[in-house]
Amino acid sequence: MSDSRDAHPDETARRAGDDDHDATVQRSFTQQTGLFAGENAVFAAPRATPPPAWVGPLRPDTIVLDVACGAGHLAEQIAPHVRQVVGIDLTGALLGMAADRLAAAGITNVLLQEGDAAALPFLDGSFDVVVSRAALHHFPRPGGPVAEMVRVCRPGGAVAISDMVAPSADLRGPFDALHRKLDPSHAAVLLRPELVELLRAQLGPLEHDEGQAPGRLPLDRILTPMADRDAVVADLRAELAGGAPTGFGPVDADGQLLVTFTTAAVRATKAA
Repeated sequence: MSDSRDAHPDETARRAGDDDHDATVQRSFTQQTGLFAGENAVFAAPRATPPPAWVGPLRPDTIVLDVACGAGHLAEQIAPHVRQVVGIDLTGALLGMAADRLAAAGITNVLLQEGDAAALPFLDGSFDVVVSRAALHHFPRPGGPVAEMVRVCRPGGAVAISDMVAPSADLRGPFDALHRKLDPSHAAVLLRPELVELLRAQLGPLEHDEGQAPGRLPLDRILTPMADRDAVVADLRAELAGGAPTGFGPVDADGQLLVTFTTAAVRATKAA
């Protein structure tokens, strides 16, 4: 048996870095629970809204794992169509919000569990469908969580992922730098081809590739309590004045700053 004393120094440093980042994620999301509450929450959907198309077909006997489930918005959409959803997240405060919102909606087939997406506490092949939304950019090494998602998916089951992606290769660096000012829990975005390859390499040909879908949101709607608001606004205003691009594509709408995010969604089936 080995422990950190037996590990290579680089591996020990990597583990310590991961632990530090996990602590940052928990701290950040514990403080930004308000962004997940109410009808104006970024991921909120009207009651009885069907799951997004990228999740794929669902059957009444399906068991789904929602990785980094947050406040349970996606689980709430999926639950009426399946036997059970298991939601796992690193942040207990968000899981508490998820429990409250699911109870208020009368949903009883969602099990919530605190845990690490990079080391899922489930047996191989435990789930028919494994999903994750808007989470990979919080992982310094997203290949680890994706490998875990594939591991706990049963043969013949599907893994589906949706996440923000870089608007372009040359804007990835500036986008990541500004996003960390917006939310310190942000690690890095992938390019859409990288997201595609991450899943394709582990599962094979994709059966769903939604491509890139840009969306625009008011900056105030996504500012976290841990954000360096002044620095974020200064960078965006500088771009609007002709300065360096940030990748956020800012627009001034009568004094309100709007920013653009690009998302992509992919799904593949695990070989039987």
